[in-house]
Amino acid sequence: MNRFTSAALSFLQAGAAVLLFAACAAGQVSFPEQGEDGSTSPEPAEAAGEWQTGAVMPTARSEMRVAVVDGIFYVPGGFGGLTSFESYDPESDSWTELSPMPEPAHHMMVTSYSGKVYVFGGGPDLSWQATALVLVYDPATDMWTEAGLMPERRMSGEAVLLGDFIYLVGGTGGTTALLRFDPAGETWAVLPGPAQPREHVAAVAFNSELWVIGGRWGGTGALATVEIFDPASGTWRDGPEMNEARSGFGAAAVGGRIVVAGGEILGARPWTALASAEVYDPNSGEWTLLPELPAGIHGMPVVGIEGMVFVLGGSDRAGGIDNRGRVLKYNP
Repeated sequence: MNRFTSAALSFLQAGAAVLLFAACAAGQVSFPEQGEDGSTSPEPAEAAGEWQTGAVMPTARSEMRVAVVDGIFYVPGGFGGLTSFESYDPESDSWTELSPMPEPAHHMMVTSYSGKVYVFGGGPDLSWQATALVLVYDPATDMWTEAGLMPERRMSGEAVLLGDFIYLVGGTGGTTALLRFDPAGETWAVLPGPAQPREHVAAVAFNSELWVIGGRWGGTGALATVEIFDPASGTWRDGPEMNEARSGFGAAAVGGRIVVAGGEILGARPWTALASAEVYDPNSGEWTLLPELPAGIHGMPVVGIEGMVFVLGGSDRAGGIDNRGRVLKYNP
């Protein structure tokens, strides 16, 4: 979502292109991103357990999301993956290569509905021009189809299935509106967005509401705040803040709680990839620090299933591409 004027957007895109060229010339591939507040991490609580490792991703990638269908994780695109598309079976800890995406994408919004994978928008390349394309993958046929266009271009937001609708929240390239998609009729509604514009944000369906967590926005920097959308009333309210501001991270609802992990801080030098993780317990109404990830990671999804939390891929270098293809799992 974006309140920048057209002139401001053009300026930011031009600046991004200059920085990207300079990085490539130096032998590094970095993506320019909006500044952070550089806030420091709180001291972690005593570890109650450790993150375990799973089978490494066949294609190391970052800046992607994951859809879950019948217990299988589907991982499309991203930096490093481009059009490559793979699935992960957490029960057998194994990967399968699938039909590639018809178009490359990174920073896209991904979820599942009625046994299919939905991919919304994203950027096709490092030009940072968001798309409005909607792609649908059917695991039964291993085939991709198109499902029209979003009302606007968008990337770096989040897609969340809540009830019979898919909500797209946050991101850049369009407005700050909350977009609601009806996959059955392939129709769209444009709703009021959160009070704080956010991109590189995480969001989850929790207790029949949409929780929009962290992210960043221009001069505001990284955010620890949470906003909650009630689809029944169509209203927003503030939620409980995280211990640490973070953007470019992942979140998942699991076991009646919300887990967030990783992320990045870009405003201060040196830029920092976060290893911290937190869990929100509605019984206490508070966020509690979990054991840290084995490395600072950003641009990766967090998936919750059957009481377990999984972190897939991501980059070890804040503001850049250093993909290792890790699979991490934890029982909170």
